[in-house]
Amino acid sequence: MNGKINFVYVKRVIKGVMTAAVITIAAMLLLTGWVVLRGMDDKAIRLVNQGIKVLSILAGVFLSVRRGGEKGLITGALVGIIYILIGYGLYSAIDGTHADAKVMAVEEMAGALVGASAGVVLANMKAKNRVRR
Repeated sequence: MNGKINFVYVKRVIKGVMTAAVITIAAMLLLTGWVVLRGMDDKAIRLVNQGIKVLSILAGVFLSVRRGGEKGLITGALVGIIYILIGYGLYSAIDGTHADAKVMAVEEMAGALVGASAGVVLANMKAKNRVRR
């Protein structure tokens, strides 16, 4: 390690986190509309919310690592961790409350695990052959 920051790598991680955030916002808007129009109990809302988080992290990791990419483990874990941190930070700022430390730790570990797992799988997949014209 030479101590220099690889800005291409940083840009890929930021791109993944931003993708996950945009997908979450869109999905939460749809969920809000569904709850207002059709109703949904609290347990179902919590389950759907967890599903949205997982799908958002997976999409963010897919865009940052890609098939046959490099550093899938660390990139995926970083996308998951940063995404969860930003999400909880924004929620705390809006709601004015702070997350329970145990809940936050579990969420961070889950985000890291989902991201790292997806990153490893993607990095070890064969890259698609592209047709050049």
